[in-house]
Amino acid sequence: MKGKVIILEDDLMLARQVCKVLENYDYEVLHASNSDAFFEELRSFAPDVILLDVFLVGSRLNGIQVLRYLRENFDLNYKIIVISGEVSASQVLQIRELGAYHFVEKGVNFSINQLLLHIDNAITLKRQEEEHIDLQIEYINLKKQFTRSFPFIGESDAIRKVRDQLVRLAEADEDVFLIGETGTGKEVAANYFYLNSPRFGKPFHTVNCSVLTEDDIESELFGNVLNSTNRTDRKNIGFFEECSDGLLFLDDITSLPLPAQSKILRAIENKEIQVVGGPMKKVNTRLIFASNATLDVLADPAHLRPDLYYRIEGSVVELPPLREREDDILLIAAYFFTNFSSRYNISDQLNLLEIKNVLQAYDWPGNVRELRNFCKSITIKEREISNKVILRHLRNKINAQKTDDKEELSRFFAIENIKESTSSFEREYIIHHLGRNDWHVSRTAEAIGLERTTLYKKMKQLGISTTEGSSHG
Repeated sequence: MKGKVIILEDDLMLARQVCKVLENYDYEVLHASNSDAFFEELRSFAPDVILLDVFLVGSRLNGIQVLRYLRENFDLNYKIIVISGEVSASQVLQIRELGAYHFVEKGVNFSINQLLLHIDNAITLKRQEEEHIDLQIEYINLKKQFTRSFPFIGESDAIRKVRDQLVRLAEADEDVFLIGETGTGKEVAANYFYLNSPRFGKPFHTVNCSVLTEDDIESELFGNVLNSTNRTDRKNIGFFEECSDGLLFLDDITSLPLPAQSKILRAIENKEIQVVGGPMKKVNTRLIFASNATLDVLADPAHLRPDLYYRIEGSVVELPPLREREDDILLIAAYFFTNFSSRYNISDQLNLLEIKNVLQAYDWPGNVRELRNFCKSITIKEREISNKVILRHLRNKINAQKTDDKEELSRFFAIENIKESTSSFEREYIIHHLGRNDWHVSRTAEAIGLERTTLYKKMKQLGISTTEGSSHG
């Protein structure tokens, strides 16, 4: 069946003729001679096309009144073709304003073949519109699912600024470089960027660069064409080509060797890649880079090619550590407890505001990831969760760290020479505070009460290089 057509026509001879032709062309047809009969059948028949006469003798409503009533009271998706004799210019204008798909004049110029063509085109358009609506609904549902899977929680000024930067870069269809300490939520930020990108719904893949071996980097990223034993080509499509028109998330970008970084730069600049053992290929891949290194470390040519750094430094978005967004700790903890309690069917009786100061006093050096694991551990271990239970687990966590700290100190006590022991401790102390300050030397110097030049001298004496920041991230 090609489609369903309902005819509202008082000329019975014309109606029968049109019905017969449409049925011969595999349309399901229904005829009504007045407006009451038409509306009685309309919803149950659910037509694709309505053929409507303007002058309906013996009908409570004429064709224009039917058009108006349909527009104001019905939400069915159909196309209306008006077939009528002489009508005034103002009536034709009304017909168009009321949403008719087409107007066909009766009389000597009437052609059944032309009418069939208009009906066929109307049904094609209707189905395209419905398909577009289905895609829109699917798109909206996909966005909702993505938002639930990767919620970007937080209302602090710092995190609002991050979200604003991500939205502006995403809408501009630019590459983005996410930096921040381990556990600050770079994957969540990458997904938020994708969610707000015009490329949402297109391919999106994450590649952890640190797990790629030197032998397979280019093959994984750019693809290869290998000659197999039976002399046929075996093709492996790389992530750049797979994500053309979409987004590729390269996590821990500084772990890639410099030659691979050079080829990534070419892919950005020239929108083309060199397939291993194969041809050059054009790609239109948008990139999300991420690293737990600081800008100081990224500017070091040993970690990131200068030309690649200069290409993407204007699109850097820095995710703040959790200790710098204290107001978000309660929101994030509440989300995790609610989520895990529902998953593991655990009762929670919480008013986190009552323990706000205690939760915020702890540094959360592992950032959001540490807070997530803390909440998950409590939910798995306890039958009921209360503020008292949370405080007990937090005290145990802090005491365990203090024990670890004592064991760490025993290393220094074991060194009998006080000068060597002091130097060893001083080195660990400086590295610890550099890490807390994202390896910003000036910021660290201010935090520990030294002049910047003095800290640089101590770092040189103790063999501490800013390049160590990448391995302590």
